[in-house]
Amino acid sequence: MPKKETGVDRFLAAHPEYDGRGSLIAIFDSGVDPAAAGLQKTSDGKPKILDVIDCTGSGDVDTSKVVKADADGAIVGASGARLSVNPSWKNPSQEWRVGCKLVYELFTDTLISRLKKERKRKWDEENQEAISRALNQLNEFEKKHSKPDDAKLKKAQEDLQNRLDCLRKQADGYDDRGPVIDVVVWHDGDVWRVAVDTQGLEDKKDSGKLADFVPLTNYRIERKFGIFSKLDACSFVANVYDDGNLVSIVTDCSPHATHVAGIAAAFHPEEPLLNGVAPGAQLISCRIGDTRLGSMETGTGLVRALIAAVEHKCDLINMSYGEPALLPDYGRFIDIVNEVVDKHRIIFISSAGNNGPALNTVGAPGGTSSSIIGIGAYVSPAMAAGAHCVVQPPSEGMEYTWSSRGPTADGDLGVSISAPGGAVAPVPTWTLQSRMLMNGTSMSSPSACGGVALLVSAMKAEGIPVSPYTVRKAIENTASSISDAPEEKLTTGHGLLQVDRAYEYARQAKKLPLVSYRISISQFQN
Repeated sequence: MPKKETGVDRFLAAHPEYDGRGSLIAIFDSGVDPAAAGLQKTSDGKPKILDVIDCTGSGDVDTSKVVKADADGAIVGASGARLSVNPSWKNPSQEWRVGCKLVYELFTDTLISRLKKERKRKWDEENQEAISRALNQLNEFEKKHSKPDDAKLKKAQEDLQNRLDCLRKQADGYDDRGPVIDVVVWHDGDVWRVAVDTQGLEDKKDSGKLADFVPLTNYRIERKFGIFSKLDACSFVANVYDDGNLVSIVTDCSPHATHVAGIAAAFHPEEPLLNGVAPGAQLISCRIGDTRLGSMETGTGLVRALIAAVEHKCDLINMSYGEPALLPDYGRFIDIVNEVVDKHRIIFISSAGNNGPALNTVGAPGGTSSSIIGIGAYVSPAMAAGAHCVVQPPSEGMEYTWSSRGPTADGDLGVSISAPGGAVAPVPTWTLQSRMLMNGTSMSSPSACGGVALLVSAMKAEGIPVSPYTVRKAIENTASSISDAPEEKLTTGHGLLQVDRAYEYARQAKKLPLVSYRISISQFQN
């Protein structure tokens, strides 16, 4: 986890208590895994993740259908499966709302591909066993009736042959639509509860064991999550809407979001070297990646995420998402971001994009605007040697070649500052590993966001007024120049983030009046 490059190690050595405590970061991404290593507690013992929200609607399950339990305490789920209800579950109304979901609609493409291969392997084994049994039956029949002349015997032989041919051919039409999970919702008198029948993922004959599930309620209330146990601890959260007619199932979608969250704020008490930049910071996860669209974000999801950040009174937003845009500083989403930043004083940090090295390649929303701090990706000699195994690393740090460059089409700088663009950080355990190396401006953005969380933590503790403008001025005016070449301004922005220097700047400038204004230019014709 690169920290020396941005002065984080020096800052934390001098101010260990300003490690992000008191700051709250919203992760706008593809869904953070609350079970991932380092994302359970902060350095001062508080819950690390305060809320997990699906802002896209791709995890919604219709649970408007109401059923009653029979005399044996069982109900019929929306899939048609008979589900046993645990008698200890409190349900004053005795009304159970049921729904179902194809589990592949919840997962990322990588996990679906792995799961399909495993299920196909098992299916092939079972199909081959069925072929062997059918072949044995045909052989035994033909041994017993070498020349069947009776019509019934001929029909029986034909039936056995057709059965064998069908088993051999059905592999060509194999189509795995995935298992179905049943979802049951009820009100226990205090809160809505959810139980999910996940046994069908493991063995069809064991489906319907709903009673074994430990009920969940909205994550923000109890901070509990469920596990798809046969998927190597793939976790999920269930949030119930107020009327109980709709449930949002949020899985730990792609490794991307968990990796981003780990860079910003992971806390490993036993292995401090694996800590994120701000181990004392807390998080909320806002999934903006819609699984129905290949994890692409939607306008509705982005707006919902902004609303959630405001409702939770977040200090910072990290968005390691985006795409190319002709004018990255325009559009409905940017207008709402401007309002959120100006009115609610939330610091918005985003990745500049990975479309370099050509000029004018910054994307939206990370292309510098008056409200969003766009982050480029930097690589130091130590990172080149350690993370990328470069035998002869460069003598000086530089911007990654693929990091997007400015200027924007309307003349803005395009990159605000730069931060390390690679790190080893936690990922969901269904990836079959606990952490991995990733590179991109998706990684430089949370590195910068974690650094700004340290600054916010210090400013709050010392009574220094915090605003997006004071913070931006501090980090841009104290950034370290990466190169003396004049064109590098469009590559690295104001330079490499330096947290310790930004902190000193904020201390010295705390008594200066805060002035911010926006200029709007319009063209009028007579």
